[in-house]
Amino acid sequence: MRKPYPEIKTTAGRALRLLLAVCCLAALMSCVKYGPIYRGQVEDPAPSAGEAVAEGETGEAAPCAVGEEPESGLTGLYRARVVDRLSLKPVREPLSIPTCDMFFPLSNVEGAENLARLDIRSQGLTSWTALEDPVQRSLEYALNMPKDEPALARPGMSLTWGQVVRSLEEFLDLLPLLDSDPDLLAERFVWYGMRQKPLMTGYYTPEIEASLERIPGYDFPIYGVPDDLRYGPVRGHAQFYRVEKGSVLPYYRRGDVDIDKVLSGRGLEIAWAKDPVDVFYMQVEGCGRLRLPDGTTRNVLYGAKNGYGFRSLGRILHSKGLLADGHLAKEHVKEYFASHPEQMFELMAENRSYVFFRLENSPPEGTIGKPLTPMVSLATDRKLLPLGSLLAFEAEIPEAAGGRPSGKRKVAGIGLAQDTGTAIQGSRVDYYIGEGNEVAPIASNIKTEATVYLLISKEALING
Repeated sequence: MRKPYPEIKTTAGRALRLLLAVCCLAALMSCVKYGPIYRGQVEDPAPSAGEAVAEGETGEAAPCAVGEEPESGLTGLYRARVVDRLSLKPVREPLSIPTCDMFFPLSNVEGAENLARLDIRSQGLTSWTALEDPVQRSLEYALNMPKDEPALARPGMSLTWGQVVRSLEEFLDLLPLLDSDPDLLAERFVWYGMRQKPLMTGYYTPEIEASLERIPGYDFPIYGVPDDLRYGPVRGHAQFYRVEKGSVLPYYRRGDVDIDKVLSGRGLEIAWAKDPVDVFYMQVEGCGRLRLPDGTTRNVLYGAKNGYGFRSLGRILHSKGLLADGHLAKEHVKEYFASHPEQMFELMAENRSYVFFRLENSPPEGTIGKPLTPMVSLATDRKLLPLGSLLAFEAEIPEAAGGRPSGKRKVAGIGLAQDTGTAIQGSRVDYYIGEGNEVAPIASNIKTEATVYLLISKEALING
């Protein structure tokens, strides 16, 4: 007959282990509810922009159910974050992360350090969700590209349009969560730094005085796209050209148009401006807003160009000793021509590039065919930073006071590659500041080294 003692000891041992497990679970739940979880946030958190608040529409605290213990702010924040994170797929780390001559991947820690420096308020945004519309525009562009073809192709590194799409889709999914949990952007994306920090310049949509008909005081034409301007392969290279008597010829230069008036009388004028220098700088920006005599406005958007390389008018004057270095902006050029109007057209003609416009009611568009977003959209070299791609950046830009630049401030936020430019080649970015002449002193005086990161979803790198 077996003795009962071993069974009693076994049963008692199991009961003791169960009791210890229950005690540990109770202690853990107490830590979750009252402990220092997420103490790195705030002890009594005030809601940040876009963060949910347990209040009704009247601003009064939402009532608790009878017999229900009021939930502390810290516990509510913890539970909300748990729910938010549980709604996302678990983060997977790519087994290998491609690198190349132009980009290097940051570690997760380095990505988090750079994320900590971002402040979307420096872009005039009050919430991460304000980026939804511009990101959606980039996504619509990328969805129209062949999924498996390369958006970026460098030795050792290739990204497909499908990976650009997946990165934008995941960023859109994260937007409602980023106000309260910005670390998600470092956890779920690979941050690619540019080995050569790009030069950042700025552009904007200028407003100029113009008339849709030629009337006294409005004498300088704004041309639409000529019907003889063609674009296609010529001797193995794609370029703009015209055909005359069976011969393929380069299209007309600025001097041909402004001085020799080769387009005059062909009915190509879509508007007439007061100041030819304003027309010149509107061509530099690639779009504009016309302030008409009755006070209303119309937009002119990029139509085409003649295909010649761009030269800065300020630099042209500087090369001839007419302007001092550091005083080459639009306002300095206009001051010079106000005193020397007889030199105006000859000097402008040294920039042979010419831009033609189309009259529209829609807002300024980028190369992606979608409206630009002030302080978010960037013009890039599409061979380096693909159109539509998601970027993070940091730079110092001027502030403006009294119509002139005044001091500097840091802007650090999220950008979208949505435009291109003739002069934007290689390690260059052009930052879209907005519409109207009030932003001209800022846009025209940006010339600074920027830090730019290309953000690619880890899931996109894993799944291709």
